[in-house]
Amino acid sequence: MNGTLGPHVKSSFAHYLFLVFLSDLVEALKPDYVAPLVLWLCHESCEENGSLFEVSHPFLLSLKRALGAIVRQKNQPMTPEAVKANWQKICDFENASKPLRIQESIGSIIGVLSKIDSEGGISTNSTSHAASAAPSAFAEIIGHELPSFSSAYTELQTIMYALGVGASVKEPKDMKFIYEGSTDFSCLPTFGVIIAQKPITGGDLPQVPGLSVDFGKVCSIYLFILLFILGNLKCEAVIADIVDKGSGLVIFLDVYSYFEEELICYNQFSVFAVGSGGIGGKRVSDKAKVAVPVPNRPPDAVRSDATSLNQSALYRLSGDWNPLHIDPNLAGFAGFDRPILHGLCTFGFSARHVLQQFADNDVSRFKAIKARFSKPVYPGQTLQTEMWKEGNRIHFQTKVQETGDIVISNAYVDLLPTSEISAKTPSEGGELQSTLVFEEIGRRLKDIGHEVAKKVNAVFEWHITKGGHTAAKWTIDLKSGSGKVYEGPAKGSADATFTLSDEDFMEVVLGKLDPQKAFFSGRLKARGNIMLSQKLQMILKDYAKL
Repeated sequence: MNGTLGPHVKSSFAHYLFLVFLSDLVEALKPDYVAPLVLWLCHESCEENGSLFEVSHPFLLSLKRALGAIVRQKNQPMTPEAVKANWQKICDFENASKPLRIQESIGSIIGVLSKIDSEGGISTNSTSHAASAAPSAFAEIIGHELPSFSSAYTELQTIMYALGVGASVKEPKDMKFIYEGSTDFSCLPTFGVIIAQKPITGGDLPQVPGLSVDFGKVCSIYLFILLFILGNLKCEAVIADIVDKGSGLVIFLDVYSYFEEELICYNQFSVFAVGSGGIGGKRVSDKAKVAVPVPNRPPDAVRSDATSLNQSALYRLSGDWNPLHIDPNLAGFAGFDRPILHGLCTFGFSARHVLQQFADNDVSRFKAIKARFSKPVYPGQTLQTEMWKEGNRIHFQTKVQETGDIVISNAYVDLLPTSEISAKTPSEGGELQSTLVFEEIGRRLKDIGHEVAKKVNAVFEWHITKGGHTAAKWTIDLKSGSGKVYEGPAKGSADATFTLSDEDFMEVVLGKLDPQKAFFSGRLKARGNIMLSQKLQMILKDYAKL
């Protein structure tokens, strides 16, 4: 008799594994089975004194454990009389053990429950959890909106993510993702999943009324990128559909992320609820983003990166705090030799390889990505991405180089053709429109320059392009005196330098293009103290509208 209640992790090859209590296990170890022990210890005929009995969370104590005794049978109540009858066995330390790890302690408890079950005891049928989620109930669940939430991020979060998925100073072209001072500083497109993951990692999905299932893993993901901006995004999540695969249910969760009213990115997570299927629901969904097998020919390109032994420890700083990826004891209890790498980390490595190989790290060409997760990766292993180009779609699969195991399958990235992302510029002839703006700012500074200079205290240099080439340079000096605007580079050193086309400059000034949005899409390049752009936005918005 060792009434231990411990956490259970559903073992899977997912990039999201959740620490859950199996309802059957909780039922098997409910207080009703502990109370008889307390009653017996309180009985006047019990002579036990000064003893310690393990009843919960053995991993919190270092105990020498007796072998114990089974004191209940199939679907029978446990009684103080049964405890009394087996007391000698319960307290027999002749062959005692001393569990050193959580899996050793809980493993013996699960073994006892299995023995009771084999003799006709408690039910361990995991499909019992889906009983309340009959197909007729799906109609009410589908379309259910989860609580909306906000995702705020700055350069710190995007850089941390890039490092977590393998971006490195060893690769010069990666500097744009890990150094905020880079002239073309950008956010990796797959950061979009970090923005949207809260309904899963935060536990919102299992709380949906009527969806009484244990959630095990996200088996695939689809991410559609429109544009990234720096700041606070509002996210809305909805259950798009549910299908019955027999061995489990697949819940399709759509997450939409907005900046103000504009859709920035869209995610679809396919969440597989292990053991909750077989209840007669439909087996396919017309709302699912379909995975596509890779072509049956040798890959057109292959890239590989060795993950670090610290990869999981680094990646989890982006928001996935599941201890399975860092705690050796918990990983062992879940059936793994050691902590496994986040599936979304592998996903990020793979997408980065595609972006390097076929888009020269141009994030503005990245449109969408679809991937399925199949096997786990251990930190320290080498990820090898095999790629096939078919038009603007890049099919890929990712393997562990050391074992040959495919860990991401039936995946693809859709790229925008260069013609669709080239910035539109004014005709070759005629005066630059931006010239009128700088001249107007100069005129207005004569009246308010001293006040603005005190607020801003910075020098801005502008490189205005036309047809892809620098057509003009302007300086707005708001560091001393009453401020001044002049054509040409800064006479001293500029605190921040911005480069963008004449047309995009006009859209920023007229409020049609958000500067942050332009920055993350690559249309506005910046170097120096880019945080000064917030002050710059004030200038353009408050003092220079035409």
